[in-house]
Amino acid sequence: MVTNRANYRLGLDLGTNSIGWAAVQLDDNGEPCGLLDLGVRIFPDGRDRQSKQSNAVERRVARGQRRRRDRYLMRRNDLMQSLIEFGLMPDDEALRKQLEKVDPYALRSKALDEPLRPFELGRALFHLNQRRGFKSNRKASADEKEDGQVKAAISELRRRITVSGARTLGEFLARRHGKGEAVRARPEKGLRADRAMYEDEFDAIRCAQETHQSLSADQWESLRDIIFFQRDLRPVEPGWCQFEFESQERRAAKALPIFQEFRMMQEVNNLRVRVGLEPERRLRAEERDRAMKRLRSGNRIDLNKPPRDLGLPSGAIFNLSAGGRKSIKGDETAVRLASTGKKATAKKPEEPALFGKRWFDFSPDERNEIVRFLLDTEEQELVRQRAVAEWGMNAEQADSVANVSLPSGYGNLSEKAIRKILPHLENGLVFSDAVREAGYRHHSALGNAEEHDTLPYYGQALPRDAVGGNLNKDAKLHGEPVVYGRIANPTVHIGLGQLRKVVNWLTEAYGKPDEIVVELARDLKMNPEQKRNHEQQQRAGGKRNDDFRKMLEESGRNVTADALRKLRLWEEQKLGAVKVCPYTGNPLSFEMVMSAQTEVDHILPFSRTLDNSMGNLVVCLADANRIKGSQTPYEAHGDQCLEYVKDFPSNKRWRFQENAMERFEGEHDFLDRQLNETQYLSRTARTYLAYLYDERGEHRQRVSVVPGRMTALLRRGWGLEGLLNGTAEGEIPRKTRDDHRHHAVDAFVVANTTQGLLKRFADAAGSGLRAAEERLASLVPPPWPYFDRRQVKERLDRIVVSHKPDHGTHGATGSTSGRLHEATAYGIVEPIADGRHRVVLRKDLSAFTEKDLDQVTDSALQEGLRRLWKQHGGKPAEFAKHAADTGVCLNDRLQRVRRVRIYSERRVIPVKDAEGKAYKGYLPGGNEFADIWRLPDENWQTVVVSTFDANQVGSDPNAFRPHPAARRLMRVQIDDMGALGEGANRRIVRVRKINNRSGRPPTIVLDDHNEANAAEGKDIEFSAKQMKEQDFRCVRVDEAGRVFDRGPFNP
Repeated sequence: MVTNRANYRLGLDLGTNSIGWAAVQLDDNGEPCGLLDLGVRIFPDGRDRQSKQSNAVERRVARGQRRRRDRYLMRRNDLMQSLIEFGLMPDDEALRKQLEKVDPYALRSKALDEPLRPFELGRALFHLNQRRGFKSNRKASADEKEDGQVKAAISELRRRITVSGARTLGEFLARRHGKGEAVRARPEKGLRADRAMYEDEFDAIRCAQETHQSLSADQWESLRDIIFFQRDLRPVEPGWCQFEFESQERRAAKALPIFQEFRMMQEVNNLRVRVGLEPERRLRAEERDRAMKRLRSGNRIDLNKPPRDLGLPSGAIFNLSAGGRKSIKGDETAVRLASTGKKATAKKPEEPALFGKRWFDFSPDERNEIVRFLLDTEEQELVRQRAVAEWGMNAEQADSVANVSLPSGYGNLSEKAIRKILPHLENGLVFSDAVREAGYRHHSALGNAEEHDTLPYYGQALPRDAVGGNLNKDAKLHGEPVVYGRIANPTVHIGLGQLRKVVNWLTEAYGKPDEIVVELARDLKMNPEQKRNHEQQQRAGGKRNDDFRKMLEESGRNVTADALRKLRLWEEQKLGAVKVCPYTGNPLSFEMVMSAQTEVDHILPFSRTLDNSMGNLVVCLADANRIKGSQTPYEAHGDQCLEYVKDFPSNKRWRFQENAMERFEGEHDFLDRQLNETQYLSRTARTYLAYLYDERGEHRQRVSVVPGRMTALLRRGWGLEGLLNGTAEGEIPRKTRDDHRHHAVDAFVVANTTQGLLKRFADAAGSGLRAAEERLASLVPPPWPYFDRRQVKERLDRIVVSHKPDHGTHGATGSTSGRLHEATAYGIVEPIADGRHRVVLRKDLSAFTEKDLDQVTDSALQEGLRRLWKQHGGKPAEFAKHAADTGVCLNDRLQRVRRVRIYSERRVIPVKDAEGKAYKGYLPGGNEFADIWRLPDENWQTVVVSTFDANQVGSDPNAFRPHPAARRLMRVQIDDMGALGEGANRRIVRVRKINNRSGRPPTIVLDDHNEANAAEGKDIEFSAKQMKEQDFRCVRVDEAGRVFDRGPFNP
């Protein structure tokens, strides 16, 4: 029910783990006229803090390991039962234990030439099952680099077996075993075997032993099936085509030749080239044809050094290289299937021949059909049969094509949509134009045709973006993601879920927004490769700033943001070895740059572009800047400047060309471009929010996603940067990121970033005397008449930041997705008092620390390791390599060591055997919660419960009660909200950590609700006694920041 209906625009600042929101009132003309409300919602991003991988990855890997082990144990048990049934193993377990002492490698070698006794044969076959080799699934989306390394190691082992004259892997290993050499599968020792080696050995043993044993053919086949059985991978269902008109079509596999052609054609059509001082241009028809010919053959196009066969003049530069991109991939499917084979080298395995050049003799439809068959067919034998019967392959080629690894994954469009768009791409159109020519609405067109009151789960609103759903299941029972599917990116999945909560609350409180404007954080729009490049650039930029700070300090100057920016620009402006003014070519010294002789200027006038990015800025002589005025460099100086800037970065050079403004404006007005973001995730957020409106029926875009290029400048112009750190008006403001409320400030700016305001800003920047770049902020018009920054300050001070508590996921079974305990198992030596045990762990030397040396109980080994550690300067990798390859000096002889048993005292969760004896233990996982109890004497006591203990089935609910008469006051978990004090002195806090250190009373670590970067000294660590003294209690803070507080506990 709407409690206070208002006509307002909602501004959203959407980040990886935050949503800042601002509701701005609109007048009758749809212009901002006041501030309605502000708020911030903080939530986990679903990724590991260090690796940035999805939290689901670690769980999935561990789950896969458990399943593999469970299946191995089932297979081993089935094999043992069959061996006993077939008379190849004794019934008596004690006798089977005796057989373990027999060398299996010797038996595997002997089986090729001599009759084995039944139990000996059983021992050899059982050993084959223990390590049955690597088997690659050609449909698995494995890491290609890792897959290549594995195949190289397998190829090397095959070569060594052949050179040694051994007939089977077992015979080869038996000879090594006899010499005392390693036989375990270690890639660094060249002992990586594949499944085929074991299968060949089984067949060889069967051939040699069949006449000497009483096994029937069916029994031999049964044993072979048990040992080598492997489940097929679960098929991956592709998502739906992104285009509405083809929404019932599945997305096309990236391995299809038509998709490869579609991808390559798009990228070639986007290519622009610049030769010397000429303006940048598209590829000519003949250049496009040569580029496509190269890509179709599987070769890449190097963007930093264009290949000669493209026919481009020497020194040609591609536009895509400016963003750090290195190359355009060729046809990845053709590279694999058109392979003519390569001989093995020391670094690379043999590449078998497949179709060879015949691949290109097939018609496009035939090539698509072949790849479709390879993708859809699980049985390798069916592929071999068709390869021989229909594709004219010999047995070796057929085997190669049955094992070929094709590009994995799916595109965004269906094959049907691609077929409609591709002819227009072939005519040279860029993708957006080709889409329109094919009769589809472009991705920026108005989307929804039906109005809704609230946002549903995003999978319902975005069925073409969410994958993996099953509409036959009950959403209440299994959860909405199971029914409607989900977006694979965990950060986006969580963010859209939180967006739904915030927007629905605002809709209930104030009515549906008249308009919604969204700005997405930069890292939310980046793919992993872009994030890595961005982080590298940030590190490099940080190092340059450190150098500049040193220069400024040594010259006796203040280190300011403006000075650092000037120096960054100055460093880029090289002409040969000299740094120059781009408008005169005059050299610029450090002293000149730091003086009033130079100014920062917009290359393309700000009044005409509103482009305040570093790519549009230069440092120049002040006199030259006045001569240029509000013109482009070409308008002021013609092509004279092109010679001065020929060594500048490419993102600046093009702005000095004659067609610079034409290129900047492109097809749309520059104001429109400031207000429209077109990347995929931005479009996804826009489409989801547009679900609230009938945009098509109204012929009006209610939801827009802005790039945010103007946010910093507008924020500074309105005096908002210093609101959170106490900067007074007139002082130099600095944005603080230590306060979560800065997201609300940005949301306020986004809500007021309208076309009308930007037009007024552009007019102000272009009127009268041209303002220097440093003074642009003073020209920013207010968001509404009589705007006062104190209006925002008052609202900011009232914000309570809302944090999403992370309590795990509880389903219908009551189970949790959290880790119950740590993964490493410790051997239990003996129990010690107070629930602690003396435990032992075999630790790899590569993971050793200096402290671990103290825990090695063998004194001779400890001394030898200490000497080696000191010899290598405490570098674990070098220390471990020396110990494994050369050895550790023990009693005047070298002993190779890879792992060492270390002892320690730990509080572990014991695991007991059938007799009830604890034989191993695990460290408890994280703390699930802390219960705060009131004892009969009125004192408070904190009891911390681990995740493992909290999830024990059938545990006594009173097990954690510290006293029979104790009363539980509250349960505290990470990210819960609490309050200290009351009335005007009330302080809202967040639970950041629960400490349960040995020998000390448990404590709760608290941060202020708005604290974004908790540092030592900022947080508050409370014992139960201190919590009582400060009237601590849990409170609920909803998505909008409303506090529900029942007040302090009664004495």
